[in-house]
Amino acid sequence: MLAASGTATAQTEPFLSVTRGAGAESCPDAARLIERVEQLRGRPETGASGSYVVEFTRDTDGFRASIRSGSGARELRDRSRSCAGLEQATAVTLALLLDSDAREPAVRAPEADAGAEPAPAPEAAAPASEAVAAAATSPPKPAGPGGGERTGEAPSAGRTPTRLTLAVGAIGLFGVVRPFAPALSAEVGIGGARLRATMGALWLVPQTLKHGPGELRETMLGGVVRACLAAAGSEALRFDVCSGLHAGWLKAAASGYTRNDVAEKMWLAVPLELSLARLSGPLGFDVSASALLPLRRSDFSVDGVGVAYSSPPVGALVSLRGVGVWVL
Repeated sequence: MLAASGTATAQTEPFLSVTRGAGAESCPDAARLIERVEQLRGRPETGASGSYVVEFTRDTDGFRASIRSGSGARELRDRSRSCAGLEQATAVTLALLLDSDAREPAVRAPEADAGAEPAPAPEAAAPASEAVAAAATSPPKPAGPGGGERTGEAPSAGRTPTRLTLAVGAIGLFGVVRPFAPALSAEVGIGGARLRATMGALWLVPQTLKHGPGELRETMLGGVVRACLAAAGSEALRFDVCSGLHAGWLKAAASGYTRNDVAEKMWLAVPLELSLARLSGPLGFDVSASALLPLRRSDFSVDGVGVAYSSPPVGALVSLRGVGVWVL
C-alpha cells in the first residue's frame, strides 16, 4: 500500500516548469505548454521520468527558449515578432524528448531481468540528443489556429533575416553648388547580413549666391541609388563600403541683373562611400562620408560677370540618417 501510494503521488507531480523573462510575457506558461505537448502526443502526460525547466527570454534578435533537464540543456531561437513560432517549436521538442524518455525503460528492462548491467549514461542520453537534432532540422507543422508559416523558423537559428529599411536624415554637400550646402534625404532599402541596396530622394535647401551686381538662387531635387557591402562588424554594428549614382536637376534663377534668366542643368556624380550603420533593431542609424566624382558639373555663369561658383574636380557628402528596420 505504501509503494502504490508513492507511485500515485509521483505521477501527479508536474513534469514541466516555465519562467518568462522581461519582454517574453506573450510566451506560454506551463499549463499552456503542457496542453500543446499533450495535443502533439495525443494523450495526457502522466508518467514523465524526469522534469523539464523552460525559460523564455527576449532580446534584440528575437525570442529564445532554454530547455533544461537531467540529460542536458537545449536552446531554440526565433527571430519573429511574436512568440507563436517558438511556442510550437518548444512543444515539439518537449514531445520528442518525452517520447525518447518513455522508450528508455523498455529497452533496459530485459537486460535487468537477465542480470545485465545497465547501459552507460551517455548512451542513454543519446536518443534525447537525436530528438533535439530532429527538432532543429524538421520544421513542425501547425497544431491549430495559433500555428502559421513562421512556426518552423525557430530551429533555423543560423538563417540570416532579410531587412526592409526606411531612412531619413540630413546631408552636407561640399563643393557641389558652393563650398557647403545643406540638404535632406529619404531612402528605402533592402538587404541581409552582407549586402544591402537603397534608393531615395535628395532635396537641396535653396541657396543664394551673391555675384556681381545681382544674385543667383539655386535649387535642386535629385535621387540616389547605392549598393553597400559589409566589410567588417556584425549584425549589431556594421562597417560598409558603398557606391552608386547621384543625380540631380539644378535650377538657377538670376535677379538684379540687366537680364534675369532661369537656367537648368543635370548634375551627375558617382560616390565612393564609407558607412557605419546599426540595422539590427527596430530603430537604428547610418553615418556615412562620400567622395563625389562628378560626371556632369553644376557651374553657372552670368554674361559679362563670369562663373558664379567653380566646383572642384571632386566633391564630398556627409550624412546622418535615422533608420527604421523591419524583418521580413
